[in-house]
Amino acid sequence: MGTSDGRVHRGRVRSWLVDDGWGVVESADFADPIWVHYSTVTGVPPGEFRQLQVDGEVELTVEHAEQDEFRLRAIWVRSI
Repeated sequence: MGTSDGRVHRGRVRSWLVDDGWGVVESADFADPIWVHYSTVTGVPPGEFRQLQVDGEVELTVEHAEQDEFRLRAIWVRSI
């Protein structure tokens, strides 16, 4: 399990793979891109698929963790 500072950061969705349920967010607060899984996306109306829009702005909390080739992983994400 990774470690998180608990802070809420802002970022922009760089990519989102609908069929795979994950994507990548970039934030000025971090040098590395952030891996995001659909299960961490909140604020979606019941019955709708959890996904993010490319180029959309988000708020997120992040942990340091190895996920595929990524060193950062989102643990909570919300579109703004």
